[in-house]
Amino acid sequence: MSYAPVPPDPHAHRPVHPGPVGGSVPPRGVGARTVLGAAVSLAVLWGLVLLIAHGGLGTFTGQALDEAALVQAKADRGSFFPGVVLVLAQYLPEVVAVGAGLLALVWAVRYRRWSAAACAVGSVIASNLTTQLLKHGVFDKPDLGVQQIASNSFPSGHTTAAASLLMAVFLVAPAHRRTRAARWGAFLAALVGMTTVVNGWHRPTDAVAALLVVGGWGVVAALGSQLLDAALARSGPGASPARTCRQYRAERSRRRRERAWSEDRGGSAYVPPAHERAEQERARAASSAAGGPGNAAPWNGARQDDRVWGAQPWDDPWQAGPGGIPGPSHGQGGRAPWVPARPRIATAVTLIALSALLLTVAVWWPYPTVAGTFAGRLTLTGGYLGIAAAAALGWSVVARRLRAATR
Repeated sequence: MSYAPVPPDPHAHRPVHPGPVGGSVPPRGVGARTVLGAAVSLAVLWGLVLLIAHGGLGTFTGQALDEAALVQAKADRGSFFPGVVLVLAQYLPEVVAVGAGLLALVWAVRYRRWSAAACAVGSVIASNLTTQLLKHGVFDKPDLGVQQIASNSFPSGHTTAAASLLMAVFLVAPAHRRTRAARWGAFLAALVGMTTVVNGWHRPTDAVAALLVVGGWGVVAALGSQLLDAALARSGPGASPARTCRQYRAERSRRRRERAWSEDRGGSAYVPPAHERAEQERARAASSAAGGPGNAAPWNGARQDDRVWGAQPWDDPWQAGPGGIPGPSHGQGGRAPWVPARPRIATAVTLIALSALLLTVAVWWPYPTVAGTFAGRLTLTGGYLGIAAAAALGWSVVARRLRAATR
C-alpha cells in the first residue's frame, strides 16, 4: 500500500511548544538564566543612576552643563512655545499620571491581570519611595558656585510619579497590547521629563535618573510577575485567589460541622468507615466544583467568555476585539505568540551615543556655554536626548523581560 506524500509544513522552521489538550500552553518557567538577566538589567539601570549622580552632582563640569541646559530651556520658553502650550505643560505630569493610573486599573480589571497588577502597584510605590529617599537621604549636591539653586532636586519626583504609572500600564497590559503600551509609555515618560525641564522645575539629569529608577523597579516587577505566574501554574488548572478562598472556606466549614457533630454525640459517637468518608469527600468536592475547572475564574487572564483561539490565563494573549472579533492567537499546534520588544535597546543605545556626542562637543567648544549660544543649545539638545534615551532604555529592558515570559 502506498501513501501520498505529506506536504511540507510552512511553519516547520518555527519552534513548536507542545501543551495540554485544548491549546493551553504552560507559562515559561523562571530559571536561573531569567533571574540572572533581570539582575544584570537592574545593575545596569541603577548603576547608571549612580554614575549620573557622580557626574551631575559632584563635578564642576556636570553642574555647569546641567545649569546651562536649564537656563537655555527657560530662555526658549517665550521664543519657541506659545502661551497655551506653556499652560498645558504645567499640568501635563498630573494629567499623564491620572490617565495612566485609570488605564492600568481598567486593564487590570478587564483582563483580570491580578498578579501583574499587584506587582505593578508595588513597582509604583517602590519607585516613588526610592526617588524621595535618594533625593533627601542619599545624594547631596555640593555648592560649587555654578548653579543658581544649590538645593538637591535629583531625581525628579514629578517624572517618577508619571513614569511609574506609565510603567504600571505596561506591566498590566495583555500580550497583544504591550507593543503600543511600551511605545506610548516610553514616549509620554520622556515627554513628561522634558516638560519638567521646560517648566524650570528640574534639570535634565534629574529626569534621566527618575526614568532609570522607574525602569529598574519595572524589571523587578516583571520578574516578580513571572515568578508568581509560574507558582500559580504549578498549583493546577483554574487556580485563582477566589477559588482558593472558596476552597479554604469550604474546608473550614467542613471541619466546624464535624467538630460540632462530634461534640453533640460525645466521644463514643459513630465514625463512618474510611470508604464512606472518602465517598463523602468526593461528593463534596464535586459539588464545590460544579462547573469544573474550566468555569473557574482564571488567574491573571481574561474572563471565560473572552478566551478565544486558545488564549492563555497567565498572560491573556490575543483577546477578542470589539464586537467579539477574534484577534491573533497561539495558532495551530499550541505555538506561543511572539511579542516584539518595543522600544528596542538599539534605539536607546543610539540616543545615548548622540547625547554623549553633543555634550562632548559642548564641553570642548571654544566659546563659553551660556544661554543663547551654540554650545548652550547643544547642551539642552543633549539633555533632551538623554531623557529620551533613559525612557527608551528602561522600557526596552522591561519589554525584553516580559517577552521572555511568553516565548
